Amino acid sequence: MKKNEHSHALEKLDRLIDPVHVAATEELHHKMWSGEELPYLPCICGDPTPDFPRYGFTESYDDMEKNFMTSLAGVYSGAMLKDDRLYQVRPDFGVVNIPELFGIPSVVSDQGRSMSESLNDRDAIRRLLDRGIPDFESNPHNRKIRAFQEFAWTELGRYENLAKHVHMTLPDTQGPFDLACLVWGADIFMAIYDEPELVRDFMSLMTDTFIAFNEYHKPFSREPLASAYHIAGLKLVNGGIRVCDDSATLCDGNFYREFVVPCNERAFASFGGGWLHYCGNGNHMLPGIYETKGVHALHFGNPDMHDLTAVCRELRRRNIVLYWSGALEQIGEARNIAGNTRLLVLLENRYTPKDRADAAWRLNEVRAGRPIPRAAW
Repeated sequence: MKKNEHSHALEKLDRLIDPVHVAATEELHHKMWSGEELPYLPCICGDPTPDFPRYGFTESYDDMEKNFMTSLAGVYSGAMLKDDRLYQVRPDFGVVNIPELFGIPSVVSDQGRSMSESLNDRDAIRRLLDRGIPDFESNPHNRKIRAFQEFAWTELGRYENLAKHVHMTLPDTQGPFDLACLVWGADIFMAIYDEPELVRDFMSLMTDTFIAFNEYHKPFSREPLASAYHIAGLKLVNGGIRVCDDSATLCDGNFYREFVVPCNERAFASFGGGWLHYCGNGNHMLPGIYETKGVHALHFGNPDMHDLTAVCRELRRRNIVLYWSGALEQIGEARNIAGNTRLLVLLENRYTPKDRADAAWRLNEVRAGRPIPRAAW
């Protein structure tokens, strides 16, 4: 490590990790996915962790060491609080990892993190279709991802507990339609009506690339195809990938079922399924999501746009895990519907703790199934 401060922080973190707690948490996640009754409602709790090095997105974008340490801050939170997360790091460059393969420039900021500039040019889209799946090895951005992975495994390997208990999450690969929107741009929403077959063909290319890129990075993450450790400390026991469908919230439910669901199903099939996430109001998408083969867990980026108890009823009968990060006034009712299984609370958004003592209190309240007040927004 270039900074002594970072080496000292890693030494402290290695001592802080409790292998007995980690083993119990692994068992908890496996039981949750299999539908077994749990001793309490699982909860992953955020913590400001002011005493661990962390950096802004732009500062760490081109600095592997700062990127690595910032990613480990979540591990430190979990080790301090002994919440129900499993430990992971990932190369965090935002949503642009696959668009960069197609030569799409990225805009990087602390406010918006990374975003693709997009083409908004149908002839350029046709040229990308002619070229097919891009080469990963020669791409500068992918080499940056690979450099992070090698750096992280080397540094983790210097410490007994970090080497055993910190896992590598795949780089952010979004999902077929999100990728199509990032690369194509806003014009894709007009093309859905003007040239639907071109949209279908391009989404097929995005799906193929999504599958190939995840397959490519699985060995570097040292995980099997059909399971994974993922962001926020989640473990995917039945399925190996995440699909993001943020952009699909801007389309109607019929488009979602006709265009997006088949691509998602093909993506999930290559990895034994996985979890699906979207931000925004996707209530019109939910009927299609519930029937999508391979969706084994669900997470809302804007959960308070959804009815927790109604979602729990639907997911319960389909044996789908819910990662819930929204309103907790109904957590008792949700617990009665789901039981202490297939439901995990992420204390985020309006429920993010203000300090470590507040985090510990919130963690214990949620585990007991009791509602907690919203934190200051």
